[in-house]
Amino acid sequence: MAEADDVTALSPDVVIVATGGMPNIELFESGAEQANVVTSWDIISGDVKPAENVLIYDESGDHPGLQAAEIAADAGSKVEIMTPDRVFAPDIMAMNLVPYMRALQDKDVTFTVTRRLLEVTRDGNKLTATIGTDYSDHTHEAQYDQVVVNYGTLPLADLYFDLKPLSSNGGAVDQGALIDGQPQHIIRNPDGAFQLFRIGDAVSARNTHAAIYDALRLMKDI
Repeated sequence: MAEADDVTALSPDVVIVATGGMPNIELFESGAEQANVVTSWDIISGDVKPAENVLIYDESGDHPGLQAAEIAADAGSKVEIMTPDRVFAPDIMAMNLVPYMRALQDKDVTFTVTRRLLEVTRDGNKLTATIGTDYSDHTHEAQYDQVVVNYGTLPLADLYFDLKPLSSNGGAVDQGALIDGQPQHIIRNPDGAFQLFRIGDAVSARNTHAAIYDALRLMKDI
């Protein structure tokens, strides 16, 4: 990854940071990273092999959750896909959902809705998941060999913050100008050498379409 010195050596007029994000393993309910879980990206990349009995907790409702489920099911795992929502994978439109269903429904895969993963602890060779719901105080525990979370991303924004004090706008966006399709003219540091912006998951977890739209709205007026 580029560092601040690599960027400034190019003497840019504008810098757009699109460094993406890293998978989030901090469950909101616990307020702490879960040391006993892996992410959907770990399974998709092949860095982690699916275990025998797998829980895939899908908080985001997008493609990586079902992609990880398909990989685990194809490997012969028993898979449970769990979501706190009333329906699973709400961000996946029908035409894309059908191939997932065709791939999963002849495997040992179950779908559990309206259940929220609260915590994961190790119990010998097993993992104990504490599971709740948004609709009552009810909780229960279940055991798995592996817990995979699809919980969005956290911004990978170190480069942005390293460049921020060197920029003329301090990394700020004039939201009114952005909406109106006007150029960005914020000056917070008159000695700054370039304008600095960030887009996509480097700001917050979002989909590819949002990142492209971020870039379009900025770049068309620069």
